[in-house]
Amino acid sequence: MKIENLYQKFNVQTEQVKQAQTQELNQKATQANQQPAVERDRVEISQTARDIKKIESIVKTSPDVRADKVRAIKEQIESGTYQVDSKKVANAMLADLLKDIA
Repeated sequence: MKIENLYQKFNVQTEQVKQAQTQELNQKATQANQQPAVERDRVEISQTARDIKKIESIVKTSPDVRADKVRAIKEQIESGTYQVDSKKVANAMLADLLKDIA
């Protein structure tokens, strides 16, 4: 029967365990130091929203009143030449009434 140096085997195994533990701690420390990539918030504006914004800017820049048309009608009224087409007025009133009913 051969007697081996048990103390030497124990030291080798202990050293291997220590190395494995050190490696594991180093890996955990490295992983903790590596911060994940930060995903930034972002906003995407739909085409519809862009179209609405464009229409809003057009409406804001256009005049509320068609000054040229108002001026022409005012001149006609003052000169007595403004003629009201009663059929057009009646048709417009009936059309509005029918829209309200429907």
